[in-house]
Amino acid sequence: MIRRLVQLFIFVFPLLILSAVPAGAAAEKYTERVFISGYGQIIVVDPAAPKIAASIKVKGPVRDMSFTDDGKTGLFLANDRKSLYVVDTVQNKIVNEVNLEARTDQGLLDRRVWGSAISPDGKKAYAFVTQGEKRRSSFKVHPSKIIEIDLKSKEELRSVEAPYGTHVLQFKQNDANTLFVWGYDLFELDLKKMKLTLRQGIKHPKNEKDGTGNYLMLFPRGENGMNSIPLMKEYPDGRVTEGIMWMNRESGTIKTLEYDREPVGMFSAVVDKEEKYAYTTLNKWYKVDIKSQKIVKESVPPNGSLYGVNLSADEDKVYYSGAGNEFIIANKELEVEKQLVLPTDTLDLKVVKIEQ
Repeated sequence: MIRRLVQLFIFVFPLLILSAVPAGAAAEKYTERVFISGYGQIIVVDPAAPKIAASIKVKGPVRDMSFTDDGKTGLFLANDRKSLYVVDTVQNKIVNEVNLEARTDQGLLDRRVWGSAISPDGKKAYAFVTQGEKRRSSFKVHPSKIIEIDLKSKEELRSVEAPYGTHVLQFKQNDANTLFVWGYDLFELDLKKMKLTLRQGIKHPKNEKDGTGNYLMLFPRGENGMNSIPLMKEYPDGRVTEGIMWMNRESGTIKTLEYDREPVGMFSAVVDKEEKYAYTTLNKWYKVDIKSQKIVKESVPPNGSLYGVNLSADEDKVYYSGAGNEFIIANKELEVEKQLVLPTDTLDLKVVKIEQ
């Protein structure tokens, strides 16, 4: 009898354990990596150690970083804003380089990229370019455009004129046919029609009473579905406020909050996917309660200014990098737990889930 009970327990116990696991938990298997834009290299960090997992050499400082939905392919802008590097993020190696300069009948088409994104499936890239034609004794300015590039053939497929000041291209979540185009204002690019339309005025609001918004869109977030940006606003009466603007990349909903204190200037922000707290960085670190719009925790970076802030894949830790040669892991009360010295000064950091 006892033997039968033991056999029954051995059979039933694993079923009880499995039934206690939340639905979908077993399916979420990924490797977390932090990609940091360095000078002449893409620095790949394993944050669990933490340690440098790889250093991928490129020409010049790294700017934009974007990734496919599975995290297995990344697109990186470097080489004086002239080249897009396609990187296998599993093997940490460059698999393609697309140089966007081109020849014309009369000279060289000099282009600079100020915003780029890889398509969710990794087959195409999109880049906002300013461009001009260098001739023997003259320079002719061409309209700025967003161009579509086939990454296999490197062929330019289509293009559309876009407003000067565009700085970030970002795909709508779960929608491979819509690009959010962030500049002085927010536009939306319908990739089926290759048509650009104004979505929301930021620097040029529809109602002047809403205030003129200015933001430093060098550090787009959104890996967790929330694109978050520090926001300065100036009102017609001369009042200036500082706060945060963020977008749900799936619904396209935009929200803002304004702090209850004098502006100090922040470079980047990250909002958690539950929209409970935000974290900002530059010369100070803030933790912001979104519901109350209050700064509930304030700290100072240990070694000077830090440009970039992000959340770990499980949103349990806060990561910092940018400006100096360091990667910092802090808890959500802004207490530093670990620091890692990097081989170069840096600009920003992206947290990527690489599917297994």
